[in-house]
Amino acid sequence: MVPGVLVPLAVVWLAVLVVMALGVQRGIGAISLVFIPVLVLAFAVLVVQALLLPGAGAGLDALFTPDWAALTEPSVWAAAFGQIFFSLSIGFGIMITYASYVGRREDMTGSGLVVGFSNSSFELLAGIGVFAALGFMAQAGGVAVGEVASDGIGLAFIAFPTIISEAPGGTLIGVLFFGSLVIAGITSLISVIEVVISAVRDKLDTSRLTATLAVVVPTAVLSLVLFSTTSGIYVLDVVDHFVNQYGILVVALVSMLVVAWVLRALPRLGDHLNVHGRPRVGTGWRVLTSVVAPVGLAIVLVLAVRDDLAAPYEGYPTWLLLGFGWLLVVALPLVGFLLARLPWRAGTHLDGPPPGSDPGTPLDGAPVADAAPRDRSVTGYDEGGRR
Repeated sequence: MVPGVLVPLAVVWLAVLVVMALGVQRGIGAISLVFIPVLVLAFAVLVVQALLLPGAGAGLDALFTPDWAALTEPSVWAAAFGQIFFSLSIGFGIMITYASYVGRREDMTGSGLVVGFSNSSFELLAGIGVFAALGFMAQAGGVAVGEVASDGIGLAFIAFPTIISEAPGGTLIGVLFFGSLVIAGITSLISVIEVVISAVRDKLDTSRLTATLAVVVPTAVLSLVLFSTTSGIYVLDVVDHFVNQYGILVVALVSMLVVAWVLRALPRLGDHLNVHGRPRVGTGWRVLTSVVAPVGLAIVLVLAVRDDLAAPYEGYPTWLLLGFGWLLVVALPLVGFLLARLPWRAGTHLDGPPPGSDPGTPLDGAPVADAAPRDRSVTGYDEGGRR
């Protein structure tokens, strides 16, 4: 065990345990209300500071100069799909869980567009800040930006500390960057854990505290055992690569195929979105969801698997790739499928809105008493997380 990793990781898990036990409004909602604006503000200051560094222009040139040849590499597309799916919380239940907490007359189409454009805008802002800093590092070392740029862990914990130590105002940049990294990580972890806690409550009809302890404690122990060792960084890299690139994409692909072609539910889903959603979704949305996206994902997945089988990922040993990579890709969907076979708790409505609700009443029609508690059609909890 590495104390410098073990102790902070344990503190993070303890904080997550407290937040999740407090519930949706007092825990997740309150944290998001504070952390997200702080994250945006801190990173905006970081970007401004990075843009003032010598050599920032060279980094921006590298960012905005397209490399068209990279579009022919399947790994680039797989990584891009994995990144945007993870960033938008698509493919592993987060959007479904959070959607169950909103009102039945929410404009989900408009909200989805706001989330998508906001996310992409923030990622563009982050990219500008990162490449401006890399441009400074390249100028200081007398090399090209491509020679100092790395990705993922190498960028965050190797390249950036070097930049921070050499840059004017490095202390401020360091506090802002790593503070933003911690906040982003905690909010993402909370979102992922909430999915499992919500599922446990739906299936086993337990209290919030019981479900939180049952999910967070084992997960935290497993995380501390695997990731706080000297080899934890390599395990994390392998798990992130395979789960993010294959696990999430496979789940998304299967979900689209089942909804579009097995259940043939896209027309009904589109009609539901159009009741209160603007802009309206139609044939173009159905074609993208049922044909374009699944075909694109399938091609990317096949080619990415081919490349990973042809050469070991990052040169890691076979046992590491099999145990923490390919095994998880197969096991996680299988475990999820088996757990989904558990019966729902009594009183759960799976065939539509619960009795007494009227989500189809247009907002511009008769006045709607929207102050009443909003039931969840699947979980049976209101939008505040209370039963």
